[in-house]
Order: sequence, then C-alpha cells, then structure tokens
Amino acid sequence: MRPRVVVAILALQLTGFASAHAQEASTPNAGRNPRWAPIRAVFGQGEQEGGYFRVNLPRSDLHVSIGRDTLSPRFEFTSYIGFAPAGLKSVIAMSEIIVLQSEVPLVLAEAHRQGIHITAVHNHLLNEQPHIMYVHATAEGAPAAIASSFRAVFAKTATPLAPAEEEKSIVDWSRVDAVLGTHAEAHGTIAEYVFPRREHLTMHGMPLESSGTLETASEVVFEQLGDGRVANTGELFISPYEVEPVVRALDENGLHVTALHNHMVEDQPRMYWVHWYATGDAATLAKGVAVALSHMNSVQKSKSEGGG
Repeated sequence: MRPRVVVAILALQLTGFASAHAQEASTPNAGRNPRWAPIRAVFGQGEQEGGYFRVNLPRSDLHVSIGRDTLSPRFEFTSYIGFAPAGLKSVIAMSEIIVLQSEVPLVLAEAHRQGIHITAVHNHLLNEQPHIMYVHATAEGAPAAIASSFRAVFAKTATPLAPAEEEKSIVDWSRVDAVLGTHAEAHGTIAEYVFPRREHLTMHGMPLESSGTLETASEVVFEQLGDGRVANTGELFISPYEVEPVVRALDENGLHVTALHNHMVEDQPRMYWVHWYATGDAATLAKGVAVALSHMNSVQKSKSEGGG
C-alpha cells in the first residue's frame, strides 16, 4: 500500500448513493478480473470469490489453546486480505492480521512505513494461550503495490506465507446445518457459517456486497473437539440498535461475549462486531446463535459457498 492510501470508510446505508463510475468499478460479478493476477503473483496464492479476491494466511506456526482445548488455526487464527475493485485499475484492500503481542509494534511500524491505515487493534477472545491480538487495516491503490505492502507487513510476523494445504471436511455438521442453514465451507474439523446483512453497503461511495470474502458479513465457526463437544466462536456484524439484544441473547444462551468493538472507522451508520466463545453440544450452541441472529437485520440461514 505505498500508493495513495485512504482511511477505510464502510458506510452501511439503506439509501446510499454511489456514482455510476463507482458502481461500474466495484460490480462484484464481472467475471475474472485482471487486477487479481498481480496480487496472486505477490503472495503465490489467493482465490477470486464472486467479484472479489481473498488471500488467507493461517497462523499454523502457533498452537493456541483455551483451557484444555487446543484449537485449529482455522478456528479464529487465520489472517486474511480481501480485495475489491476501485476505480478503473485500483483496488481497496481490507485486512485482519493475526499477531502475538510481541509482534504488534513491529506490524504497526511497518504498516505506517508502507502507507497502510490501521483501523483497529484489539482482542477477539479471552484466556487463550498465547494471547492473540487482531490488527485491522486498509489501503487503496494499484494491485501489485498494495499486495507488496501487505506482504512486507506480514513479513514482520512469523506468519507462514506459503499456501496452506486444503483439508477435506471429516465431520458431519448436519445437526448444526439444521439450525443455521448449510455451512458456507468446511475443512478438517472446522465449519463456518455466513450471514450477510440486508442493508446496502458502500465503501468510499462504492457499493459492496455483504460477504464473507471481505468480512462484511457475520460469521460463525464451530470446531469439533471430541467427546461430543465442539468449540464455537464468531463475529456478528451489528448496528447500534442491535447491540443490547444480541449481547443479551448470546449471554442468556451460554455464549460468553469476549469482545465488542469496531473493525472499521467512520462508518455510517456506526456498526459494531461482537465476539464470543463457548464449548458444548453443537446443536445447542447453534440454537443460541440463532436466537442472537433473530435480533439482526441479516439473512437467517447460511448457504454453501462451494466448500466442504
């Protein structure tokens, strides 16, 4: 992100206005976009998802546990960069960088050097070992330059940059699917469910889909632990009016809230993310998530994205 970078403004508006130029530039189903090739060349990986592009970087170097349970990097410890078209040739990038506490100052310093804007630094979970922090960042510019700048930031961490091996799902998630809809994707012992918002989303005046690709949709993750237990976490993308009923619903259903905060800045109307952690029976936890979703202006059933 050495080119001109702007602060990410994610405006969720029921009646948002976007120019014809912006609409054309960010239409999410325009086929294979030539902007993605230079990004893939920088990282040696990445996939087009709809009209967007995403690079996933699991922290497979870490062995994270909460209590007696060791959790997969896919549970809540995978960094990503999502890219959306901007203008005629540029991209907007949104990223979540998974870091150890010791890596935070190195990442922030390199982001500043690269012209990347930091929009949030915080926890998502509690009591995990080692303690994990989440750095949210954004930038806009030429695809290759933006990708190279982000790679320089990731190089300040111990994040493996080689493509991760795909894992076939080895778990029957039908009991959770019956409650939350079809899992969007599943790998190994992990399943993820995605719940887009119903509002019109814009960034810098450009329309964006509410999607898991850019993390502009709610996501819920389950990991099979064995002995009839699963771990459950997620991030629900909520409006100010939804904060109290959603947090209450999670708490009343044994889903222990671990964080409530922004990921972006200057969004209109103001939006928040709520995170939680729980272990137990999969279907019971899924029913608690469904209660929380019922208070949100989101789709209520997840759909397959072709994974798992």
